[in-house]
Amino acid sequence: MILTIKNTFVFIVIALSLSRCGQPDSPAEGEQGHQEEASAGVHEEGENEDVVELSDVQLANAALQYGSLDTLNVSDFIKANGSLDLPPQNIAAVSAPMDGLVKKANYLVGDYVEKGTVLAVLEHMDYVKLQEDYLNVISNLDYLASEYERQRQLDSAEVNSRKQFQAATAAYKSAQARKKALEKQLIFMGLSPKSVAQGNISSTISLRAPFSGHITALNVHNGAFAQSEQELYELVNTDHMHLELNVFEQDLRKVKVGQPIRFTVPSTGQESYQGEVYLVAKSFDPENKTVKVHGHIRGEHDNFIRGLYVAAQIYTGDQQVQALPEEAIVEDEGKSYIFIRTQEAHAEEKQGEATEAHEEHGETHGTSFRRIEVVTGEKDQGFVQIEKVAADLASTAEIVTKGAYYLFSEMKKGEGGHHH
Repeated sequence: MILTIKNTFVFIVIALSLSRCGQPDSPAEGEQGHQEEASAGVHEEGENEDVVELSDVQLANAALQYGSLDTLNVSDFIKANGSLDLPPQNIAAVSAPMDGLVKKANYLVGDYVEKGTVLAVLEHMDYVKLQEDYLNVISNLDYLASEYERQRQLDSAEVNSRKQFQAATAAYKSAQARKKALEKQLIFMGLSPKSVAQGNISSTISLRAPFSGHITALNVHNGAFAQSEQELYELVNTDHMHLELNVFEQDLRKVKVGQPIRFTVPSTGQESYQGEVYLVAKSFDPENKTVKVHGHIRGEHDNFIRGLYVAAQIYTGDQQVQALPEEAIVEDEGKSYIFIRTQEAHAEEKQGEATEAHEEHGETHGTSFRRIEVVTGEKDQGFVQIEKVAADLASTAEIVTKGAYYLFSEMKKGEGGHHH
């Protein structure tokens, strides 16, 4: 009986020793094994971080469109900036012709006025004095004309001395000159010489709009004293707004009269407008290293205001480039990407039990897409120039030209692995 117990104890010791041979020697060894497995998993995940998978249902909802990296005939252009401006003849300063008190000011900045509209009324007694002088000259002129004619007849008959005729002639011509000068002054002040000659004397004058346009500056109010030649209003006619662009010296040789211009006015939105090069200046700005280019604008645009900043492209010719629609490009952390269709998400060799499991849950096979980094260039008419692709693309590669941002958002949802 004692022998039996002893043999059993030896058997248990041997069994325990054998079982320890199949286990790690220490806890550290076990942890190391788990770390190696985790590392392997991260590596596998990293390989697929640029791949996104869509089920058939997702693919139908995405409504993706495909295309290829084609060589397109894209217009070559240079960039320029500047402002909206007006020709000098479309800008007018309305000033006081003589000193006077502002009796009435009628309009505000932004108002539109027709040609001849009374902008302000000034009053001063000097206006009365000027009209009085004109009436006196007219009255005296009749007498001087009669005296001149009488002296002329006497001179021809040699009755009076030559000196008397010359004096009468000088007085008459001086009065005529004075009359013309006063008429010019009256017209300059907006008064009618004919009306004044009929005895209509006014202590006020009216300042009128020289053409139809908008008031853009105002320096007048009721009761103010307006000095001679003081600018009271600024008036602009925006019917012939144009572009004043600055072109850098290295681009100047490409610019020619008649070339098309496309431009935007950022302060009014992103709408694009058309124009053409009308004049290239012959002077150079050494400080900014630019030359002025004058451009005409096609059509009339009521929202344009003189002085607004514009960003323009002057089209100088055509060039052959590789390009894709703008919708094919997605931006992420300062880099540009495209998506290409790669293969069915569930390959034939991986079907079988996995396929049966998908079918049990009502799932169908989908499609996978790979994200590829690209370097983009200029944008023009809805296309983006592709300067470089980070991976070799087969000529048959299906590039997602519409719906790339849908794929990008799905990738972000499932970041770190495939998204089903």
